Amino acid sequence: MKKILAVSLVLFSFQLFSQSNITVGTTTVEVDTIYTGLDIPWEIIYGPDGFIWTTERKGLISRIDPVAQTKTIILDIVSLVYQNSESGLLGMVLHPDFATTPEVFIAYTYGSFSNIQEKVVKYTYNGTSLVNEVILIDNIVGNTTHNGSRIAILPDNTLLFSTGDAQNQALPQDINELNGKVLRINLDGTIPTDNAFAGNPVYTYGHRNVQGILQHPNGKIYVSEHGASTDDEFQILEIGRNYGWPSVEGFCDPGGEETFCNANNVMEPLVAWTPTNAPSDMVYYENPLFPEFDGRVLMTVLKDKRIIAMDLSADGLSVVDEDHYLIDQFGRLRDICVGPQNEIYLATNGASWSNTNPNTHNIIVLRALDNSGLNQLGQDSFQVYPNPIQDNFTIVTSESLIGSVISICDMSGRAVFNTELINANMTIDAMTLSKGVYEIRITNDLGETVSRKIVK
Repeated sequence: MKKILAVSLVLFSFQLFSQSNITVGTTTVEVDTIYTGLDIPWEIIYGPDGFIWTTERKGLISRIDPVAQTKTIILDIVSLVYQNSESGLLGMVLHPDFATTPEVFIAYTYGSFSNIQEKVVKYTYNGTSLVNEVILIDNIVGNTTHNGSRIAILPDNTLLFSTGDAQNQALPQDINELNGKVLRINLDGTIPTDNAFAGNPVYTYGHRNVQGILQHPNGKIYVSEHGASTDDEFQILEIGRNYGWPSVEGFCDPGGEETFCNANNVMEPLVAWTPTNAPSDMVYYENPLFPEFDGRVLMTVLKDKRIIAMDLSADGLSVVDEDHYLIDQFGRLRDICVGPQNEIYLATNGASWSNTNPNTHNIIVLRALDNSGLNQLGQDSFQVYPNPIQDNFTIVTSESLIGSVISICDMSGRAVFNTELINANMTIDAMTLSKGVYEIRITNDLGETVSRKIVK
């Protein structure tokens, strides 16, 4: 690996998954267990219905209510799925217009130990169950490991699907084989006419095992990929490009790798980690109340049991900084999604890749808490619920502050709203506030002020 990226490590110690608070940098974060007892939750999605949709590797898809903390199974294909080691029911994505087209796309392995295969299929959600399986792409060589299996739907309504090399290094460089690739198909299983190779679902090739796909707001597609003994990678996907495996690991080092790269138009990664850390899925996260994560790519990590937060350059073509958080706090982290109040959900995968303790894994939630208003007026402080605020919100404060002036200020300091605090549990209309970050200030008759940031 010829490029080194400076890494700052932020260490914390938190072992309990029950509801509690931890500190991430300077941010106080509430942690709660949404559901426990899952068998390798591979994919978690915050659905448009307000439920967490999750796959379990043994062959279940469920909707989990994050408030009631209950689980409802909507698909049981345990009898169809072949699960062994890292194979099983894996990636999932919902149709982007789910309200009018309630389709769910999943990938799973099937067959027997001597003949493992993988397929991508589509189901329809009828309000209670997933029904009517339609095969979109089939007969992909599978194995007990290296099955890839992350799925994403692009803005043009084409589907990306990552396949691993299935432990056969002869396959990734052959564009006529489906393994060691990112494939692109239409949502009906046909091949897009603008794919890189006519009549071929191959979008990119030369991959070992892509387990994360991120569609960034900057328009670029990023993936995370498992290396062998060196060089786990974070990459930009470019249609038709070769990513080098097995001839190249990480960057194009001088000698044989550099020669191969020049001859085969190899795309180098943005970051390569040695020793390997086993990167998994990713999200782009924005939340001014969580500055350690705000405006960064968040990557879940399996072997090294952490989140890596990465800053991209303005053009999105390089990683300019990375920090490591939640190290060894929740075990292996397989997947991540974000809820409507900027809460972060994580799927945990225990202590070992071998799943030695099945049906013990969790979905946990992280909520950033704003502590900015706890310093200036002694024990007098206040809370805002909810935050981010909706069309109205409630201020809960000490009775000693009744009669104080409440001001809502934009980030330039200009007051856009003023009123008197008339009780210690006061609801305020926020319909006229546009989306953005504000500061609530409560000023008593001595001119002392306590403040707190809010987001709408």
